[in-house]
Amino acid sequence: MNPRGRYDQAASLSVNTALSSPLLSRFDLIMVLLDTRNDQWDMRVAEYLLEGADLAAAADEWWSFERLQAYVALVKARFQPRASSASERVLTRYYQIQRQRDPASSARTTIRLLESLIRLAQAHARLMFRDTVLLCDAVTAVVLMESTMLSASLLGSIDTLHTPFADDPDQEYKETEALVLLRLGLEGLAEQA
Repeated sequence: MNPRGRYDQAASLSVNTALSSPLLSRFDLIMVLLDTRNDQWDMRVAEYLLEGADLAAAADEWWSFERLQAYVALVKARFQPRASSASERVLTRYYQIQRQRDPASSARTTIRLLESLIRLAQAHARLMFRDTVLLCDAVTAVVLMESTMLSASLLGSIDTLHTPFADDPDQEYKETEALVLLRLGLEGLAEQA
């Protein structure tokens, strides 16, 4: 959905989209992608394309749409993940912090926020072929939620559009998990989980 005219970062999402807060609260995630001017990023994209990036050749390594559809159908039918105590603590604490924060964004801090977090964590567990929602699934749900908030409170502002893939995703996850747990006041939870 596009904003009415230019997106005004000083205005609320409700004002920019002309949708009421109660309606916006029904979405699990609302990703705002602002294509801000970033010369360094634009140069990287241009160099990648001009160097003859052959996406068709890389596509041979990717799953076909049909295979991806079949996998999603399989995990959706097979798994009904239950939360572990560690994942419950992360999701509950994040929800509590959001409730205590900016009262102006009350549309996103209803019980629906907690329900969205639970659904996102369960979806990640399914995607990973598990029937238990682990700490990593809850952390992933929190990071997803943070990346959709223009004024992300836990991790700071995340420029989703201009973030490159990590060279070492496992290490990046460990660092992100440690930061999330620190900001939630749950240091040491990873060792307990």
